[in-house]
Amino acid sequence: MCQFCHQHGEGKKWYHNASNYAEDLLNDVERRRYIKEFIYDVATDKAREMEETFQQALKVPRWLREIGYRFYEQKYRRDHFGQVIPKEDLHQVYRNASTIVRLPCVCRKSSTGAREARYCIGLTMDPEKLLEIKEAFLETFQFGPHVDPFERLTAEQAMGLTDEFEKEGLIHTIWTFKTPFIGAVCNCDRADCLAMKAYQYRFHLFFRGEYVAEVDASRCIGCRRCAQACQFGAIGYSAHRKTAFVDPLRCYGCGICRAQCEQDAIFLTDRAAHPRAASLW
Repeated sequence: MCQFCHQHGEGKKWYHNASNYAEDLLNDVERRRYIKEFIYDVATDKAREMEETFQQALKVPRWLREIGYRFYEQKYRRDHFGQVIPKEDLHQVYRNASTIVRLPCVCRKSSTGAREARYCIGLTMDPEKLLEIKEAFLETFQFGPHVDPFERLTAEQAMGLTDEFEKEGLIHTIWTFKTPFIGAVCNCDRADCLAMKAYQYRFHLFFRGEYVAEVDASRCIGCRRCAQACQFGAIGYSAHRKTAFVDPLRCYGCGICRAQCEQDAIFLTDRAAHPRAASLW
């Protein structure tokens, strides 16, 4: 299990611990202030600022850059950190949240200017109760009259959205706001998600998933659709065997490859039991 499971999981996966979704955590003034400032900050020029920072970091020696990365990664683990999560683990997540609200994506607003790209799902953070958070969204996004900016969802509706996002090739990630409070599930890709952009520079803002993908070679027909869908470059193709294979050292266990496989040739296994990937988070 990842570090958060040991610290905040109480013997289970940390994102299945109901206490991490508790409304009482939102009574903390510092946490509410952080969430409000996060919306304003990330949704504006964060993408450009982040890109410039990483470009500058590439100019310093690698050893020094990695020391800096580790320092800031630890800071983010205290404030805003995530983990890749497959859809089957999201069932319990949505049950744990007192409210589920579909929200616009602050990353895509920063990266593309899109004001109504609603790829995020807020957990427990009810904008109608948290007026300062509602205000931050309304001021930052300026929604059109035809858009419900805070669409309430049932757990079943949230899972339906999850399935739709998987078909688009988006991976699911779950996020803290002042750890251990869990406030959102995001649906990400390397094009527009800021955490995925940071990943490309080897700066880690999320843990790998609790699983690793594997290919059933007896079912695989070598169509390579799974390789095209993988956001982490973890799937290769054997010219000799005419089948796909998963590199467990690169796999993040998101399970998106399965959604593209019409042969049901891909499955997830427990990372902790994998001989090569157990220690990779």
